[in-house]
Amino acid sequence: MQKPWLLFAVAVTVMWGLWGALTAMLGSGTPSTIIYSIWAVTMVIPCVIALKLVGWKLATDKYSILLGCTIGFLGSGGQMLLFHAVDTGPAYLIFPIVSLSPLITIVLSFLLLKERTGKLG
Repeated sequence: MQKPWLLFAVAVTVMWGLWGALTAMLGSGTPSTIIYSIWAVTMVIPCVIALKLVGWKLATDKYSILLGCTIGFLGSGGQMLLFHAVDTGPAYLIFPIVSLSPLITIVLSFLLLKERTGKLG
């Protein structure tokens, strides 16, 4: 059975577009702290799904905690920067630039991890 990765990739792109449009609409007049709080609460759903996928067992060693905290701080810091960018600039320019993040991931994995890809990649 073939994995529906393309469907997921398209769904993410559509959801990011809708999210960007809604963020821009809410951003005019709504305090950033409220928008950030709503985003933080919505992250509970993926957390519950991820916990269910690993059998409700958390890795509690120091290295796992360090990695989790680093990812959390970078993710929330990036969100705060994004919300500030949307407050100060046009969303129709910001979100196409943000959508380049997969390209940055590919370049960094190529340079730092020495990963290679085939024709499809």
